[in-house]
Amino acid sequence: MRILSHDEEELFLDNSPQRLKDIAIMMLQTGMRPNEVYSIRKEDVHPGFIFVPRGKTRFARRTIPLTEEAAEVLERRAKEAKGACLFPSRTNHDKPMTICRSHLTVCRKIKLEFRLYDLRHTFGSRSAMAGVDLPTLKELMGHSSITLTMRYVHPTPEHKVEAMKKLKKFNGHKSGHIEKIDAVNCGWAHMSCIVISGYWRCIR
Repeated sequence: MRILSHDEEELFLDNSPQRLKDIAIMMLQTGMRPNEVYSIRKEDVHPGFIFVPRGKTRFARRTIPLTEEAAEVLERRAKEAKGACLFPSRTNHDKPMTICRSHLTVCRKIKLEFRLYDLRHTFGSRSAMAGVDLPTLKELMGHSSITLTMRYVHPTPEHKVEAMKKLKKFNGHKSGHIEKIDAVNCGWAHMSCIVISGYWRCIR
């Protein structure tokens, strides 16, 4: 599992063919599952939101507000569509595509390894770090429980540093021990490292 940085997102999108780019934008902007994006039909798209009629579980049925970027993708694809599906099979415009092979091709080209599904994880993590509450995030992502939503929340090292700075400010600088807090890359898998007053601290 990988949470893309904004620089990695830009690199990936800049090197993706239009169909893959549109799929990625929809996942990053709405948190939809790959198959949910593939299955979008014209009648699912409404002004300001998209309706997901079915999915992995009954909780997948939901409405999702659209960002301007996601709305632009859907509006353009709806105008270009020759059938009911916005991401159709190459042999039948009324049936959705089922797989996106170009993703792996682009990843090899830019030497960046991640699953297409990781774009959904990226949406979840970014939303949580932006302050979206878990009950709302649960509904947006179509989860059956908040416990499941928590699996998608992965704060970046920089976000953890900001949390420590907030604690320092809250404590009123009384201790005087924390002079500087920085995020660093220590190379350890599944760990985030920060430097506090010259001392390394590795945290999960």
